Amino acid sequence: MTHSYNNQMTASANPRLDNLLAALSLGLVDEGDAAMERATGLAGAGPVALLALDEFLAGTSVGRLAEVLDLTHSGAVRLVTQLEGVGLVTRRAGRDRRRVEVTLTAAGRRRARAGRAARDEVIRTTTSGLTEHEAAGLEELLARLVEARVAVRFARRRDGETGPWLCRTCDTTACGRPEDRCPAQGAAQRATSQ
Repeated sequence: MTHSYNNQMTASANPRLDNLLAALSLGLVDEGDAAMERATGLAGAGPVALLALDEFLAGTSVGRLAEVLDLTHSGAVRLVTQLEGVGLVTRRAGRDRRRVEVTLTAAGRRRARAGRAARDEVIRTTTSGLTEHEAAGLEELLARLVEARVAVRFARRRDGETGPWLCRTCDTTACGRPEDRCPAQGAAQRATSQ
């Protein structure tokens, strides 16, 4: 038998492509998470929180951090307490005093950048063998896939589902966000304007 019983349960036009993409995605997540944990000295949601706070959540509320990471509010409070305990973040009262704002310390920024560099190295070692032409083609295809996933996530959110943000560890400069080239941002804008 050359096919698993699971293959018979799906109606994919490209089962090998789907399987290869799933294997690659899982491997990159596993290796990227492990690299970030080693580089930051943190486990679980800690490394991702540092990257998100460094990139686009500076001075955010605990509630917003919970939303981005898909944690309960109490889980986010515990995470912030842990990060504060090792000197990586500070908390302060927000403008309306009910809101608590979280900001990285200098040590937190250094660890976040070390975590990002470690994650990026995992990706670089994966794509380094591609030619310039292959890399450009893959970039275009990945942008389309990111747009598709963001559209699906927004549709699910409209139906009341929650989940972590797709771009919670993104380098917004690398993805082209400042130039309005970020596929996730474009898809999110289209989804929210509907």
